[in-house]
Amino acid sequence: MFVTLAVILALPFILEAFVKIGFTRPRVSRHALFYILTPTTAVLVYASIATLLGHAYITFAGWLMVYVGLTAVSNVKNRVLGEPLVSPDLETARHLFIYPEFYIDYVGAGRVILVFGGFALAVVASNIFEHSFASQQTLMPGWAAWALWLVTWCALLWACAHLISRVFTQEKARAFGMTFDINTDVARFGLFPLMLLYALLLLDRTENPELKQKRKPLQVPENAPDIIAVQAESYFDVNRLYQCIPGDESHAWAPLEALRAAGAQTGTLDVPAWGASTMQSEFSFLTGTDNAKLGIDSINPYQRAAYSGVETIASRLRDEGYHTVCIHPAKKEFFRRSTVIPKLGFDAFIGIEAFDGAERFGPYVADTALATVIERTIADHKANSDKPLFLFTITIESHGPWDSGRLAEWIDEEAATDVDPTGDRSFALFRQHMDHVLALFSRLGPEANLPDNRPRVMGLYGDHLPAFHELFTRHGFDGREVDYILWRSDDPAPTVGPTRVGALGDTLLTTAGLQN
Repeated sequence: MFVTLAVILALPFILEAFVKIGFTRPRVSRHALFYILTPTTAVLVYASIATLLGHAYITFAGWLMVYVGLTAVSNVKNRVLGEPLVSPDLETARHLFIYPEFYIDYVGAGRVILVFGGFALAVVASNIFEHSFASQQTLMPGWAAWALWLVTWCALLWACAHLISRVFTQEKARAFGMTFDINTDVARFGLFPLMLLYALLLLDRTENPELKQKRKPLQVPENAPDIIAVQAESYFDVNRLYQCIPGDESHAWAPLEALRAAGAQTGTLDVPAWGASTMQSEFSFLTGTDNAKLGIDSINPYQRAAYSGVETIASRLRDEGYHTVCIHPAKKEFFRRSTVIPKLGFDAFIGIEAFDGAERFGPYVADTALATVIERTIADHKANSDKPLFLFTITIESHGPWDSGRLAEWIDEEAATDVDPTGDRSFALFRQHMDHVLALFSRLGPEANLPDNRPRVMGLYGDHLPAFHELFTRHGFDGREVDYILWRSDDPAPTVGPTRVGALGDTLLTTAGLQN
């Protein structure tokens, strides 16, 4: 018992020393709460597992799996995305059953099997070699004692958490030095204490003024343009990387140059996400909010903020007579979009069900197939309504990882690597997808055979840079900016310059002539 207690109190401090924080660790000192909450959290986790599982061996094994396992998973996340694991990330554990390849390919199937296999062995050992805690009392049957204590413990945790959340608000957390920058907060408070603190802050129901802003009504002309917005997975102007490579300083990306020649305006775009966390950029674009001002909701705005009745570009356009549609060639449940998208002002949400048997390029639905569904959706709408259309689409073809063999059925990967300025096979494969997303934009924009009765405005932007940290660092390509494209069928798009994703929706509306 004393050995177990010593491990529970000491091991978390040891593990914290192995936690990787950012590509470059923030230079901040530990907060006093780190030394208080590290052992407190460890005991709390152990007690919770003991209550649920009821055997000493399995409890200790479960506790080790939580602490060692989460440390390892956090370090994998940090290696790929440059930030550790935090409690809002745990909500996405359900995605393992929706798109396991998004996660297991990075964590490694071997690690997953080792963790769950070890836990299964602990379950077997517990039931063979020891009695449960509940069976060692004589007042009631063991199962009844276990159930009673489980209900009591859960009720106690629920009550304590909600009482603490009344005092420990996001405003109070900021006064304690919390920034809601994951790397800074983990460096200051520790991985596991921050898991607890962030979980408590998710219970804070204080209204965020950033989510309550109302903009002026739009000025919609009689011949209002159709608007198509494309959130392109990991899109950025690859020239910005290529031109960092000696000998390729004047490299020109032909598809993008062709769009510019057709009147498209391009520029860099500041986004909150890097390598993943699509919902951060998506929410900022749709709502016009500054992700940095969302507090705990900045990590996953689709967990709480999207349910707050926040105004969006879709809801504003719908209020002015637009028909609003979202298309994403993936499972609607991912990021809870099946629930979130209707709350953000969309009349219809078209998911993977519309792409049965659709062409693929790599593991996911091809952008050419997406363009076909978009064209069909527009045609069906035109045949049944004279309303202008706002269509927001989210691509998936270019989603990582970009491992060797990904496109072997479609292209010669060796040849693609040989001609890519980076000489990196993964990036050469990624580049194929970037060519395709520009082809999608061109097909729906400058190359489209549009009717004369209504102009079309298009915008495209990347949700985040692709997770190529080592490659980018090697070539001196830093920052987190992606790129955007604006185009209008009947008039040149305005010159905007560098902007941020939270302002891009207003820029799109200005391009459409709906606001000044």
